[in-house]
Amino acid sequence: MTVPEERDPGASHLDWILRFQFILLPAGVLAWGLRSRWAAAAFLAGAAGSLAFWGLHRFLVARMLTPSLRRRWFYGLLTLGKLALIALLVRGMMEVLPDEGLPLATGILLFVAGILLEAIRLGFRASEAPPSDGP
Repeated sequence: MTVPEERDPGASHLDWILRFQFILLPAGVLAWGLRSRWAAAAFLAGAAGSLAFWGLHRFLVARMLTPSLRRRWFYGLLTLGKLALIALLVRGMMEVLPDEGLPLATGILLFVAGILLEAIRLGFRASEAPPSDGP
């Protein structure tokens, strides 16, 4: 008999943030599509980058939760590399579509909107009683 692996309670919040991103993605494409197809394409490119970076973030953070200090530093440095990749994506997209900076930026910030929606969802959720420390 195998024991099922216990899931981190914070993982459900990460799942909700990802869900909110997937909900906002088509809404953003439609909204920017009313302006122009290039604006919608820039938003979609930024949103795809946002989703990819969110996935990379989840991977790196999950590996940072280890007792090994060397591993935490290693994955922390990889997280800085992720920030450099975001800068390279923005620079490359601004060269390809220089007039579509705002749709691109809103697409890249899709994960921020997902985090804000998760915070609002948690604010309206009934609070749970804190665990008791003693008998």
